[in-house]
Amino acid sequence: MATTNRTRVVAGVIAVTAALVSLTACAGAEAPAGKYPDLTLGETKSPAQLLRNEAASRIPEDAIVEIVHSQDVSTNCMTEETDPKGLIRSWDSSVRIKIDAANGANVQGIVDDLAQSFVDQGWEKSTFGVASIIDLSSPSSPGSIHISTAKADPETGEGAQIQLTASGPCVETDGAESDEVLNLEKRAADEEG
Repeated sequence: MATTNRTRVVAGVIAVTAALVSLTACAGAEAPAGKYPDLTLGETKSPAQLLRNEAASRIPEDAIVEIVHSQDVSTNCMTEETDPKGLIRSWDSSVRIKIDAANGANVQGIVDDLAQSFVDQGWEKSTFGVASIIDLSSPSSPGSIHISTAKADPETGEGAQIQLTASGPCVETDGAESDEVLNLEKRAADEEG
């Protein structure tokens, strides 16, 4: 079973790399205002999911109790005032992981190690709220990773969780209620359920 999971992780890493290299070529270093990659939201979905899975695979298996929740959804890239129809959207793929009590007190250490593994590969790290929220971005990737934690009870070690969200690049759509968005989100919900 462990070999099969490792094989899947390796295959996922290869697919993520290929997809992100492909997306990077389309996205350019910095798109001028009003210009977005010539991609559909659907084309950004799998790379975001694979990036989330890659980040999750870097959490030690023996520290994981269960996957509490996972979600795939498109989100607005701009405020409602700027983009009232939600035409500019990105794909967010997230997972919330419960950490066992024995590792609960070290949840920040687990997250720091996870983030450092990306930094070692050239990603840039920024932190918010006394390091409780970490953002990872890479000049060679249009995707980004957001990591946050729920701290454990200091006495029991229970309750520690790690939330990972991988976001794809912002792309033009026909809006939040378009067939494309509704179909992608329904399909994502069907895959999770």
